[in-house]
Order: sequence, then C-alpha cells, then structure tokens
Amino acid sequence: MGFVVGDTVGLILAFLNTVTVLLLLYLVLQLVDVPDSKVKKALDDIFSPVLKPVRRLLKRSRFDLSPLVLAAVIQLIALAIRKNWL
Repeated sequence: MGFVVGDTVGLILAFLNTVTVLLLLYLVLQLVDVPDSKVKKALDDIFSPVLKPVRRLLKRSRFDLSPLVLAAVIQLIALAIRKNWL
C-alpha cells in the first residue's frame, strides 16, 4: 500500500481501502448467504443506498456484482489520488 496515514491524503486512501474491504466482505456474505447475519445486515444498511444506482445500471444476473463494481471504482479513485498527490 505504501502510504502514510499521518497526512490527509493518506487518511483518505486508508478510508477508501477500508470501504473496499468492507464491500468485498459484503459481496462474500451475499454469495455465501449466511442466515441472520448481523454483519451482513449492518453492511446492507450502510451500502444499499450507494449500491442502488449501480444495481440499476447493471443487468440482472444470478449474482449481485454491484459491490465488486463499486469496489473497483473506489480503487480507481484511490489510484488517481495516489498518482496525483503522492
């Protein structure tokens, strides 16, 4: 990862990476379909408003890949920040 969290840009990058990890965890919990998972419910409450527009853009498929798409977009933003400010 190669960045320091001591400055503002590092803090933003750490936040974006944390959100990406949480999105991937949300995707795994959806695929495994854990019944009555409090973690899945909490992540669903957090990410559903953000994922709704992405879900509308994607075709309906067997799996909900919107968390993966959003994670990729977040990492592209993080890459752009890393290239321009570090």
